Amino acid sequence: MAEPKCHAPWKLYRVISGHQGWVGCCAVEPGNEWFATGSGDGVIKIWDLASGILKVSLTGHISSVRGLAVSHRHPYLFSCGEDGQVKCWDLEYNKVIRHYHGHLSAVYSMALHPTIDVLVTAGRDSTGRVWDIRTKANIHTLVGHTNTVASVICQASEPQIITGSQILHPH
Repeated sequence: MAEPKCHAPWKLYRVISGHQGWVGCCAVEPGNEWFATGSGDGVIKIWDLASGILKVSLTGHISSVRGLAVSHRHPYLFSCGEDGQVKCWDLEYNKVIRHYHGHLSAVYSMALHPTIDVLVTAGRDSTGRVWDIRTKANIHTLVGHTNTVASVICQASEPQIITGSQILHPH
């Protein structure tokens, strides 16, 4: 096992404000040039990483934005929200180019697989859904959870998808 290296204490670098609601998710572009934030105001904002200046505001969700993912291979930003919508934004035109239909209610989390062109989303309908990015097909539905799936991550090996859900506690 590699030993963790000690670093100087972390310091607050910058405070950025601009949303009208709480910020529930963020994602950094792989080249470290910009990052995106999603908010309870239903707006996605793209910020310059070096300066903190707002580059663009994307509107299209009609409720809180809960998840964001930036593609490593395409100029795409994916978003999901409490409106049950999953969207693919083309960042060359700042427009929605694909919708992924299938979740029955709010979508709380999303992840792009690092080696396969699939998107995985999860939410209140107790499922994880695997989407073909290009065709928009719901190629697989991950079932087994009995409550809201609040988080999802993907890893390259084997290839694996890991989901985490809330549980109901008996009274």
